[in-house]
Amino acid sequence: MGTDSTDRLPDDLVPTLEHVLDLEIEVEEPIEIGETGNGQRRIIPIVDGTVSGRIEGTIIPAGADYQLFRVDRPTELVAKYAFETDDGSRVYVENRGIRAASPETKERLRDGEPVDSEEVYFQSTPRFETADPDLEWLTERIFVAAGIRRPKGVKLAVYAVE
Repeated sequence: MGTDSTDRLPDDLVPTLEHVLDLEIEVEEPIEIGETGNGQRRIIPIVDGTVSGRIEGTIIPAGADYQLFRVDRPTELVAKYAFETDDGSRVYVENRGIRAASPETKERLRDGEPVDSEEVYFQSTPRFETADPDLEWLTERIFVAAGIRRPKGVKLAVYAVE
């Protein structure tokens, strides 16, 4: 493609974001696997939480966040968990993301200390699976999430890319 302005997408095709969910996720203490060839591997059990927004529900205590921590690179996050809606439907979530900060801030995060959200870049791309036809829209969109890390959990604001 050239650089001619006629090569640009029409404005109605440029993606926008629509806020759809907030997830408040509670976690337990990390299970430290240790220093591997790729970095410090840890598993953080997901034990509770709430879902609010277009869907209301609770986090099922059966998931975990599989993290790869490195001081010199962003922390890689792969969270796998599920929630149950207030009307009984279940939704599986696989959320991949990164958390980037200065080495000093990353050490404080790893040690479970409070950190100002302004010091951390925390973004992810959740994907959803469900058997409920009323929630099929969750499987038909790309989602992005902005996160805030807390000592005992995370808060995610989830947006549909429209």
